[in-house]
Amino acid sequence: MPTYWEDLNWIEFQKRVPAEFSTAIIPVGTVEAHGVAPLGTDNFIPIDLVAQIADDLPALICPPIHYGQVRGLAGYPGSAAVDEPALLSYCQSVLCSIADWGFRHLIIINGHGGNTQTLKQAAWTVHSRTKIKIMVLDWWTLAYPVCEDVYGQAGGHAGCDETGYIQAIRPGTVHPELYRNSMVFNVNPAAALFPSPGPVITYKEGEGAPVFDPAKARRYRDGAIARVREYCRSVLSHWQDMGI
Repeated sequence: MPTYWEDLNWIEFQKRVPAEFSTAIIPVGTVEAHGVAPLGTDNFIPIDLVAQIADDLPALICPPIHYGQVRGLAGYPGSAAVDEPALLSYCQSVLCSIADWGFRHLIIINGHGGNTQTLKQAAWTVHSRTKIKIMVLDWWTLAYPVCEDVYGQAGGHAGCDETGYIQAIRPGTVHPELYRNSMVFNVNPAAALFPSPGPVITYKEGEGAPVFDPAKARRYRDGAIARVREYCRSVLSHWQDMGI
């Protein structure tokens, strides 16, 4: 069973950190439109991921950061955004506070591409101040090979990869009956468009649209979890071997 920071009282925390848990793991996401998947997709996936991998590391699961940057999809109903300077300052404060309790390693599982650069900047600042070792992981990038294997194509925002993962863990929140092909918009790197002309965004022409197949969804989730787990274990092992 994974162990959650919020479930501990202060006496338990003092005994178990860092004696039992020298690694902390935190899911970070945002709230924005995801085609016919839920607005909380970017939160639900990293929250599920950390629950599946924490025991194997082992790592203490930190309370999530639920809000992040939203730009291209900010105009779609239900999206909620945090300005970049505010997000950077907030993430730095949260990560520094985590580091202050003596953890040696901090793993950030990011569920939203719009957060990536801010999280990297925050991670570097916190590492330089506290010397805690930090990795920032975009889970879907690690899972690219799984998407190719399961779906035979690249993924996309609210595409076969994200929608598939959500279909595996919260099937009642995915609504294929609402899906229309016109929801899909393929990104052209020459253009910046606000809002995006579609809530399903693909990055390779003709690839990445949702595939509503429950069996493939389960295979994709299992493969994504395995890829993230093994990468985290590999990095932690390398840090240990280097004695840093």
